Amino acid sequence: MIELSFDSFNIAESFFANKKSYIPALSVIYGNYPGRVFVDNDQVPSIAIVWAIGRWMYLEGSLSSQDIELDVSNFLQNVVIPDCRERSTNWFEIYTSDDEQWENLFLTKTHFLEVDKHYESVYTLNLHIFNQVKETKFSVENEIEINNVDFDILPESFHDFSYIRDEFKTKKSSGIEIKKDNQLITICKSNGFIFKNEYFIDVDTFVKEERGKGYATIAAIKLIDSLLANKMYPLWETTHDNIPSNKLALRLGFEVKESYPVYAFEIK
Repeated sequence: MIELSFDSFNIAESFFANKKSYIPALSVIYGNYPGRVFVDNDQVPSIAIVWAIGRWMYLEGSLSSQDIELDVSNFLQNVVIPDCRERSTNWFEIYTSDDEQWENLFLTKTHFLEVDKHYESVYTLNLHIFNQVKETKFSVENEIEINNVDFDILPESFHDFSYIRDEFKTKKSSGIEIKKDNQLITICKSNGFIFKNEYFIDVDTFVKEERGKGYATIAAIKLIDSLLANKMYPLWETTHDNIPSNKLALRLGFEVKESYPVYAFEIK
């Protein structure tokens, strides 16, 4: 696999067009999020891999020959695994289309890795439902502090890697934090995956005892509403077995748009 320089990232764009689930890949290609891009051939590529730094990889194309299969296998062994080890990480994920070629490659031909396949979905927002939900009054709002916060899109631990451009070391994304009795309870933020007027949203309630009380709903409403004022539209992504996340998405007015497989790899 050939690693492209940033000014050649657009070579891979056509592989990831027209799917909401590939907006993170497009965010990297357009320079909105830090990442690396690889192709099997920089003139007429058959496959492309976009690696969103600190997150995961996106793979698309056609395994039209055994040579390309070997390219992918060598890429995993000689690029991905060493990078993970350098970061003291023993796992990574690849998002792709629901195509038998990927299942055959990853589940039967990557003997040097433990591999698991699961499914995720991306949701788009039904504005009519959201506009009704945001009028809801939550009794807990009197007990909490709600703040607008800018979050780093990239952990500082990545700053010393040669493939991280300086601009990403200080780049921020918008978010909301909720505190209760000066303790951070919940954050909701744009995770930095932005393409045109759409962005992915992350939300987490850290204190287990405070879950299910509406804090995540409140934080998400505040963030979504503030970014809608700038005509930015949120996308939600979660695994099929994450019941609380699916319920929260539906409560906010999100609706499933696409589903796709994710291959989770563990380094032996």
